[in-house]
Formats: sequence, C-alpha cells, structure tokens
Amino acid sequence: MNCTAKIFVGLTALAAVSGCVEDTGLPEVTPAAPPFITTFDPNVSQVAVNTCVNALRAETNSSVSVVGTNYSEANVGVFMRLNSNGAPWRCLVSNDGRGAELMFMGSEGGA
Repeated sequence: MNCTAKIFVGLTALAAVSGCVEDTGLPEVTPAAPPFITTFDPNVSQVAVNTCVNALRAETNSSVSVVGTNYSEANVGVFMRLNSNGAPWRCLVSNDGRGAELMFMGSEGGA
C-alpha cells in the first residue's frame, strides 16, 4: 500500500469514528452553574426551610418563595426565588437550621 492510500484509509477511518457521538438528550451542566432544584425532598426539615427564608428576607428585604429543596447528611439545600424579580437563590444549612449560607444563583450580567 502506498503512502497516499494509507493516508486516505486513515482519514476515512477517522471520519467514521468522529461521527460516533452519543446524544443522551440531557442538558449539559457546567461546573460554574449548578442545577436549580425545583422538587421538594421530604427529608428537609421545616426548621431548615424557615431559617433560609428568614436569612434571605433579612439579606434582601424582599418576599421569598421556596421552589425546591434537597437533602444530604452534610447540609440541605433550600432553593428560593425573590417574588419581586424572580432572582434565584440557594441556601445551604444543617437540617436543624444552623449555619445558613446564602448564594445568588443567577447571572449578574457578565458575559
């Protein structure tokens, strides 16, 4: 086999393999943008939810809607939106309501 034929066979094989990409239909999640939870985990205590709502109200002086929760043994997540503009926030807190940490989850206009 001459050099040109080897190159042709190699490029043909490469083209065939490059078309083998699995499309799972799932959205891509980037590390910079954690998913916004919109389901409620029954293991998250009402104390944790109330702590987060009160912390966000105090921080923003706005009304708050809880739109989802998730549970883990380390901390629970409470996902909220401000009623005035729908801004997304996440609160990590222990399930007994200690150590609430708020984080804005939306874009601040950066490109």
